[in-house]
Amino acid sequence: MRKILTGLAAGLMALAMVLPLQAKADEAKSLLDQILDRGTLRVGTTGDYPPYSELDPSNNTYKGYEIDVVTQLAADLGVKVEFVPTTWETLAAGIQAGKYDVAASGITLTLDRLKSIGFSAPYLDSPLVPLVQVEDGAKYAAWRDLDKQGIRIAVQSGTSAEESAKKNFTKAEIVPIVAPALDYQELLAGKVDAAITDTVFIKKALAQYSDKLVAVDPTHAIEGQPNAMMTVRGDYIWQNWLDTWIGMKAQSGFFDALFAKWIAGS
Repeated sequence: MRKILTGLAAGLMALAMVLPLQAKADEAKSLLDQILDRGTLRVGTTGDYPPYSELDPSNNTYKGYEIDVVTQLAADLGVKVEFVPTTWETLAAGIQAGKYDVAASGITLTLDRLKSIGFSAPYLDSPLVPLVQVEDGAKYAAWRDLDKQGIRIAVQSGTSAEESAKKNFTKAEIVPIVAPALDYQELLAGKVDAAITDTVFIKKALAQYSDKLVAVDPTHAIEGQPNAMMTVRGDYIWQNWLDTWIGMKAQSGFFDALFAKWIAGS
């Protein structure tokens, strides 16, 4: 009996030593290998930002430019795609906590965000511009004219538009708007003087409210907005595969076709 117990104890000790090593080996695996082993690409998306990512609550399915991007990405990886609901405020936290492999929702790559989170190569640019009510359009020749005491500017909370507005507008009051409310809805309601959003998203607002809203000098944007997928940082194997995929898809006209489908005609 003593021999059996001794052997069992030795076996347990050996197992205790192997398990941490196996865990470390799994941690050392590239995200690319983890995705392939799992057979699923997990995608964090907000579902509140057409034409990039929009949730249809009637059937709980997503559609949009970014949804088509990650669906094709999963297909080319040879895995299924799984959408994970997230918010603008928790996009990076979800990546860091391992809740999803990439986040795609019309997300802007910024130098500040790159300090703490990884990004793919960009594949779309949608510069930031301000919207004002039609009757106020003649007041502002350029976006800088809005930077005055007493001016209230709505921005979507947790987005790069909020970061940009706080950086570029030092006198005006920046008003963060939390989803599902939208920045331009606050403008329509007369609660703010302007709303800052990107030139792609702005198409929907202007098409729907062309008699009420107008863009301020849209040919001179506040800042460029390179859109990319958010992902883990420091995983060079996965980063190389992802960026190579984007480059090859760009050459094939994939992103041009998506632009025509979701943006040019919106």
